[in-house]
Amino acid sequence: MYSRQEEGIMKRAKLKLDKDFAIGKVDKRIFSTFIEPIGDIVYGGIYNPDHPTADEQGFRNDVLELMQELGSTAIRYPGGNFISGYNWKDGIGPRDKRPARYDKAWKRIESNQMGIDEYTDWVKKVGSEPMLAVNLGTGTPEEASQEIEYTNMEGGTYYSDLRKKHGYEKPHNIKMWCLGNEMDGSWQMGQKTAKEYGRVAYEAAKQMRTVDPDIELVACGSCANDKSHPSYPEWDRVVLEECYEDVDYLALHRYYSYDPEAVKGTVFPEQFTVEDLPCIANDMTQFIDTVCAAADYVKGLKYSDKTINICFDEWGVISSQTAKAEGLDWTERNIPKEGKRIENMNVIDAILFGSILITFINKCDRVKIACQSIVIHRMIKADPEGAAFKQTTYYPFQQVAKYADGIALKSGLQSPTKETDGYGEQPFIQTAAVYNEESGTVTVFATNLGLRDSVVLEDKLQFDEVELIEHIQIHDDQPLAVNTAENPERVVPKQVEISDKVVLPPLSWNVLRYKVK
Repeated sequence: MYSRQEEGIMKRAKLKLDKDFAIGKVDKRIFSTFIEPIGDIVYGGIYNPDHPTADEQGFRNDVLELMQELGSTAIRYPGGNFISGYNWKDGIGPRDKRPARYDKAWKRIESNQMGIDEYTDWVKKVGSEPMLAVNLGTGTPEEASQEIEYTNMEGGTYYSDLRKKHGYEKPHNIKMWCLGNEMDGSWQMGQKTAKEYGRVAYEAAKQMRTVDPDIELVACGSCANDKSHPSYPEWDRVVLEECYEDVDYLALHRYYSYDPEAVKGTVFPEQFTVEDLPCIANDMTQFIDTVCAAADYVKGLKYSDKTINICFDEWGVISSQTAKAEGLDWTERNIPKEGKRIENMNVIDAILFGSILITFINKCDRVKIACQSIVIHRMIKADPEGAAFKQTTYYPFQQVAKYADGIALKSGLQSPTKETDGYGEQPFIQTAAVYNEESGTVTVFATNLGLRDSVVLEDKLQFDEVELIEHIQIHDDQPLAVNTAENPERVVPKQVEISDKVVLPPLSWNVLRYKVK
């Protein structure tokens, strides 16, 4: 609790909402996730026949239950960089006859024990929708169309009958497909120029839609907007000039870090510092706006009445284990052991997850799909030989997936600002609001990205009458606090007592639920 004296010197933010000023309906597929066979994510974390909780198919029930509770609406698979050297035919048929292949993307042996059929079974058990990627790196449009034939055709052809032979009489009916992955990246197997990729995406779309005209297709957009990717945003324009009328979405990827040490030796340049946290939402918003502008330019160029929207099919936070901030007590630092980075996600990571999700809600007129990367370990920690538990980041995602159901409202927000290094003054309070007319509720998601200042949020909701009925919060005096197998509930959401003031502590995630009377 805060004393009256403390409240008197707190900074203030003002939020005004009006039910008649809407952004658009929130597409629930914004709350999707992504898995890829890297390390023990799939083999160990999801498929693990030797685990004590394994079901009859070898899937871990402890992980399955956490995925069901998470509320992920779709699950993208199998890549990622992995897809550009993957042959989907290696992962079908009797498991004991599937070939082991060398995965050139992650430099490991791929056993192919989890293929299309097993993935589809797992997604059904989770209660999500499947989203598959096809190989347009070393693969061909013909192979992509054959994959559609295997998954979506009733029967009567070689590949649809092959699926039946494998025990799946009914089609998997997979409707969302990614046309390759990060084809602008030098690390990608079969990297292409924008024009080369645009042409192969056009041809793949044409052949795939010949088999199933009802599928939705995602073309590869810029896989980052930082200076290490000089093709951005020209890539997006050139690609769409080749395949605009044949695809539905443009894929964007972005990973953020607030600790230069966390990205050393990776393809990611040094980005932000812990003092620059308020800049990340602005950076992502500019990324989305710029690519939409490129797409809309091509729309005009082609005199098209079709709008290409965004599938942000990889996003995440590269966790900091050694971040420091002057004036903060970092006594519970999660120090790497023996030179290996521990993957436990801390409180700051959870707040940034919330910030990114807020950005997607506020851009829901153009962002229709988004996949958090990678759900196993980043939101659900799964020891291949032990237990699974919820990371700190699990909770903001789960709450937004649950409560962001309805119409996103334009937020009239006045926020205090702070000076950031290289980015100038930035607001450090961020909000998104969703109105559900059926349930008569308004949910406001709010982050305080400031490191030191608590803020009083003054809300003015332009409805007949509203009442704040619930305030859920993630905040901890130790910003690097994490959950562990020994203490899996070190950081969990807590109910805040309703009072006449809404206080947002520094580095906090808040869910404010109002009842419209």
